[in-house]
Amino acid sequence: MSEDKKSSRPKGQGKEAQPTKTALRVARAQVAVPHVGLAFNHKHHIFIAKLKRGEIWALNQLSFNAKTAITPLFEMWPPNPGTKKKPGKNLTEHTNDLMQLVTTEWTGLPCYVDTQYLVTSGAPSPSAVETVFGIARNANVVAIPVTSLKFTQVFQQAIAAVIATDGRGVMFRLTLDLFNAPQTLGPYLDGLAAFLVVNRNQIDILIDLQYRPNVIEVQQMGAYCLNSLPFMNDWRTVTLAAGCFPASISNEPTGQWIDFDRSDWRGWNSIIAQRAAANVRVPSYGDYGVRCGGEPLVIPNAPAPNIRYTDSQMIRVRKGPKAPGAMRAICVSLMSQPYFRGAQFSQGDADMAQKAATTGLENGSPEQWIQWCTNHHLELTASEIQSLP
Repeated sequence: MSEDKKSSRPKGQGKEAQPTKTALRVARAQVAVPHVGLAFNHKHHIFIAKLKRGEIWALNQLSFNAKTAITPLFEMWPPNPGTKKKPGKNLTEHTNDLMQLVTTEWTGLPCYVDTQYLVTSGAPSPSAVETVFGIARNANVVAIPVTSLKFTQVFQQAIAAVIATDGRGVMFRLTLDLFNAPQTLGPYLDGLAAFLVVNRNQIDILIDLQYRPNVIEVQQMGAYCLNSLPFMNDWRTVTLAAGCFPASISNEPTGQWIDFDRSDWRGWNSIIAQRAAANVRVPSYGDYGVRCGGEPLVIPNAPAPNIRYTDSQMIRVRKGPKAPGAMRAICVSLMSQPYFRGAQFSQGDADMAQKAATTGLENGSPEQWIQWCTNHHLELTASEIQSLP
């Protein structure tokens, strides 16, 4: 071999090691973004989601502009029961794993943490609050606790201890039934604030309409709750949230695009236009992304391959058969739709375009599908909110 063709790399030294995907996500999370922090106006997005890997990936892979204007509300879910092949985890192990994800992939950015689904004797567990926020604190997660007027005094005591230790205030999550007697709402809110030793300017109000598939429901119920909320201008933030995606799509047909109305988004837009015209406080926007809200579901069977692609007015859904190559076929179909935003729009779009371009028959996992679709949804919602006047 001639001298000029000899490798300059020392003998025995292989190719330079490439960083893992996990390392790249960790590095991405360490890039500082100018997040607005704990106080924000209506041009902000509260994304309500179970604290799972797919959602964390979707948040991590957002553009830096989108990251500045979103605060996730993570709902803790109970540890999965063990199986013959895989032992279950206790709450401490489960929480350690999840908070490690948050601290390495949503580094330094705020999040709300709701523990209402960690129950003891049928009620949200005070000891779970201590466990979850103790681990979050040790992991340097910027966590704000979430509570409700409905919870027990001992639960509120645990929340008060978190507030006193962390000094980040609290979120009051208000469901529609709490507005049935609006004349009592003010005293109840003030009573809970006094018990927790917080002022109104340390409290975030989340009005959660839950699943509302019809725009008129969001418009009417949302307007009623906002008009009934006392001390409107005193709260640190006010958010109106709803969900538009059903609990299951298992009975929907296969091989065609199905439209689910973005009733949450369209209803909120109508409300903020009215309130802006009336020169009253405009709420920020909250939603459940491309999943349903509510208690964690135990799904016995793996779902069929599906894509949930958010457009300006609809979430477009297409299911495929449980067969090799089904996800590629769905993504190929997506590329030809007029509402596809292009591979450059988000990391989720890039990954779906890449799946369409491959010749392999692997469908990937449900977690991956949620990653792609949630990332696209969050990127689109951020761009929509930031374009508002």
